[in-house]
Amino acid sequence: MNNVQRPVILWQKMKYYLHNLNLFPSAPPSTNQDELRNQRISTRLFILLLTLSMIILLLYTSLIRVTKIVNVEKPSFSTYTELDSLHSQTLICPCSKISINYDNLFDIEYTLHQVCSSIFVDPSWIYYLNTLYDVKLFIDDFRLTSRFTFQALKTLCDMSNRTISDELDRFYSNQYISATVVRQQLFESETTALIDQLRSSMTNNFLLSLSMIRETTQANVLFSVLQKSYKQVVSPGKSIVGTVAVTYNNCSCASSSKCVRPISVFKDLNRTNYFKVIDFYEGCYVIESLLQSSLGCFYDHQCIDRLQLYFSSSSSIPTPALDASLFSRYFTNSTVQEIIDNLMIDQWNASPPIYERYYNECQPIQCTYKFQTRNDVIYIATTLFGIAGGLVTVLEIVVPRFIKLVTYCIRKRRTAVVPEVSVVQT
Repeated sequence: MNNVQRPVILWQKMKYYLHNLNLFPSAPPSTNQDELRNQRISTRLFILLLTLSMIILLLYTSLIRVTKIVNVEKPSFSTYTELDSLHSQTLICPCSKISINYDNLFDIEYTLHQVCSSIFVDPSWIYYLNTLYDVKLFIDDFRLTSRFTFQALKTLCDMSNRTISDELDRFYSNQYISATVVRQQLFESETTALIDQLRSSMTNNFLLSLSMIRETTQANVLFSVLQKSYKQVVSPGKSIVGTVAVTYNNCSCASSSKCVRPISVFKDLNRTNYFKVIDFYEGCYVIESLLQSSLGCFYDHQCIDRLQLYFSSSSSIPTPALDASLFSRYFTNSTVQEIIDNLMIDQWNASPPIYERYYNECQPIQCTYKFQTRNDVIYIATTLFGIAGGLVTVLEIVVPRFIKLVTYCIRKRRTAVVPEVSVVQT
């Protein structure tokens, strides 16, 4: 047998084998040609259906996209950050600690206007101004009114500082609630809003309290110590004491508590004006005139030195000027009202808390995420082998019976047609 004949012989043997292949032999083996033909047809149909079914299953399991769920135990912050960048839409990390105290997240610092830490609100300065009192001074002389003005300024600084401190204590006692880890962008926007709300509420509460005091003072026509709003007068020749509203630049304290005029230091009883304090005012009430005044003079060494020349006192104290070169949100000529409107805060360091600190406080035990993918080779093979067994069993039962049914129907049809043909021929 040469090499040319060998493939031919193999091909013939294969054709013979395939032609006579019978997966459904009877027991004992049948010699009936019709029955053998049905068994061979059943074999071919069985192989065809099995092959087509396996191809369809293979294509389906290979092309279909499935959702897989992955659990990551106790992920570190770096692991969570990586997972969030890849699976942000489906990543869920339940917190083991759902409530976190604000004081573990926020670290808020603030600095008041520099005047609140200057000599001008120090008790030694106010005591020094008290030593300037002289019965000969005019009631509208700066040397007389300044001790009350700087006491009021010190009170405003103390009230602002106490208000901020109390509000921060209440703020820190709150808790941030999150059942799952909040995304960084959402967390930062929420905490920024909380800080803005804190600052707005504490400022509004402070200004509301101050406004109530000012309006109550005006509405009840309260007298000031220096009788700057109303004066008591005795009618000539009568023992009747009356009150007269003080007027400042054609503005009566009876109609407005905000009447003011520039304040000066007077030289003698002739009210010779020899020094006017820059942007400083006197008015119906100390607080009202202070709010409309600015601290411009106290940024100027020459202005301060000149004031002290007119202060007749047995002792003087070093009075450094406010530093205009310091970075500040206020101008040197900003009014005290403008400073108070911001709660006297010069710098507010309250950036959103570090996200990693929040994550560590949350302490997620497990993170879960989902993603779409195709089945891997192992899953496909396992699925095919698992289904193949059941499919073979079903086809082994159905196919032979189906072929027998079809054969029976064909035989009955032929039997019914043959007699009719015979009658016509006769």
